[in-house]
Amino acid sequence: MTPRHAEHHRDVARGLLSWAALIAAFAVVVICVAWRVEGGRWERVETASMGTVAPVGTLLWIKPVDFASLEPGDFITFRPPGTSGVTYSHRVLRRDADGTIMTKGVLSAPDPWRLGPGNIVGKVAMHWWGVGWLLAAAPLLVLGGVVIALATRVLSAPWKLPAVLILGSMVLSVLIVWQRPLVNAQQLAFSPAPHGGADATYVGTGLLPIRLSAASGPHVVLKAGQVGTVHVAKSDGRGWLHVTLSPAIPWWWWIGLVGVCFLPAISRALGGLVRPRSAVRGNRHRHGPSGSQTATAGARRAVA
Repeated sequence: MTPRHAEHHRDVARGLLSWAALIAAFAVVVICVAWRVEGGRWERVETASMGTVAPVGTLLWIKPVDFASLEPGDFITFRPPGTSGVTYSHRVLRRDADGTIMTKGVLSAPDPWRLGPGNIVGKVAMHWWGVGWLLAAAPLLVLGGVVIALATRVLSAPWKLPAVLILGSMVLSVLIVWQRPLVNAQQLAFSPAPHGGADATYVGTGLLPIRLSAASGPHVVLKAGQVGTVHVAKSDGRGWLHVTLSPAIPWWWWIGLVGVCFLPAISRALGGLVRPRSAVRGNRHRHGPSGSQTATAGARRAVA
């Protein structure tokens, strides 16, 4: 394949990818608009009360619902009485004789309020794990994308890729440190144990597993929404009881992450090795037919 043909195939591939991305974006916009027109809305889970049903960072798709149709077990979003702008998403626990309903989270005690028709926002139709984190990061991601696009337009060709890598890494680092979507946990209880020490209970609130461990005793690995307890038997010199939270990520995951980070540099190095050879082959191919035609023409003249 000549360099010209290879470049043509790359242009076709880029065009197909651009059209596919445009169609996908258009489809997402149409779905979101249709959902809003029908009265639907979205909520991002910010607390761990629903456990693994809807961990922190889950995106909830909420649709309007008839209050009379709600039954125990339904996953609903509501505004507690006496509050404005604050929404909760719990399951219906029971319906009382006066027609009001009582709610409860998976990990929390029954809610102290009773809900009527005016408190209900809607019923949860879908819950998408982790997508809420993406929406929360959207403003910073858009701002970072604009800065990267401006930088690539201003800088010369040799500096474009380093600028994208450095600025993109800075944006991701700010997101990870600021919002902590990857590895995090929330303390639920830290209570004295009957035989000394204390029992520490946590719930995982990050996208990746987290290891909960103490100075002595076995550790516990928690995924998003999972609850675990470790016993802390020993204290430090000041009498403090410590619990360690660390990422529970296997070694092969780290190797893959490092490999992905080096992919741009590897592809650029391989591209620099392949292009000169392709150019040489292309020059030989161009000269070959010309020389053959000249020789053929000379042979014809000699025969004539």
